[in-house]
Amino acid sequence: MKRNIESKIFLQSLKIPVDNKIESSVFSLLTLCTLWSTIFILIVSGCKKEQIIAGGQRDIIVVLAEEDDWSKTKGVLKDALERDVYTPNRETIYELMHGLPQNFSSYIYGKNLILIGYLGGLSEASNLISTLLTDNAKEMVQRREAFIFDENNPWAFGQYLLVIASPGKPELVDIIKKNRNTIFNYFEKASYERTKWLIYSAGREKGKEEKLKEEFNFSIDLPIGFYWMGEDSIKTFAKFVRKFPYRLISIGWKKKMVESISFNDACKLRDSIGAFYLDNDIIVKKKTDGKSVEFLGREGYKLEGIWENNEKIMGGSFRTYFFNDTLQQRFYIIDIHVFAPGKKKWFYLMELEGVAETFRTFPVHKVEK
Repeated sequence: MKRNIESKIFLQSLKIPVDNKIESSVFSLLTLCTLWSTIFILIVSGCKKEQIIAGGQRDIIVVLAEEDDWSKTKGVLKDALERDVYTPNRETIYELMHGLPQNFSSYIYGKNLILIGYLGGLSEASNLISTLLTDNAKEMVQRREAFIFDENNPWAFGQYLLVIASPGKPELVDIIKKNRNTIFNYFEKASYERTKWLIYSAGREKGKEEKLKEEFNFSIDLPIGFYWMGEDSIKTFAKFVRKFPYRLISIGWKKKMVESISFNDACKLRDSIGAFYLDNDIIVKKKTDGKSVEFLGREGYKLEGIWENNEKIMGGSFRTYFFNDTLQQRFYIIDIHVFAPGKKKWFYLMELEGVAETFRTFPVHKVEK
């Protein structure tokens, strides 16, 4: 995907095309220098400068829209972003909150922002859109080539902004309907990058990583706060946990690679791990889905669903990946699961996904230094 980079006063602006039509689209904040002098406040400590961190809850998206536009688009925006998942109770991934464009300064440092409106109008939303988009982006809107533009960290670190602009036709509702999955995926990608930064913000357990490499011939980037909860005597299984709430990642392997794996095979393997290493956890098969996936460049299989422990009266969400590693001629299983009563599990699973994607293997006969 090609992106153009345009340097502005306080940031570099990147653009992402929608529906693969547009090569690029950028935001310009040049005129905001005089309108909002507080943008990108720098906290100065000696010679070190730090950007302000975005505030607010990570599941809240503020939609800046005129009352009439909000009334018309609220339903389709909720359909795109307020998606339900079961973890095991129903939870909504994102929740929308309406904000008026004239109160923009109250939301400028929020984590997730959407600005919607019509280009060339007289409303405050139209004025903001005209200010934020470059001339090139505005021309694309007018030519009906692109209507959605995004920006990471426009005014604070860990912030994500999406602008949805219409020239009048098509209507905003139609633009959102057509791009509902694109809009959701943009926020998911931004949330994932933010979540991964957060879980590694305190640093890594380098000593434990090195022990994994030396004793198991595989390793992961282990965030500070995860402790080594257990392993087997023959070095084929290790698990790590972080509490408050409970987040666990475990890695196991078998000597022989497998040709294929079915849903039933995967469920049996996951339950065997639960019986041997996870205090008799079992999966709720009727609330679990399986599919073939690519995991870190390898063909694999993924289970996603609900686990429970009837002895401890516990349960929650899990994801398990099964794949062959041709370097070592091994079959691996990586499991992540959470126990977080009263909390949204989606973003905690996202944290563990960020850790799992750092998995790497080393030659068995000679461990690389």
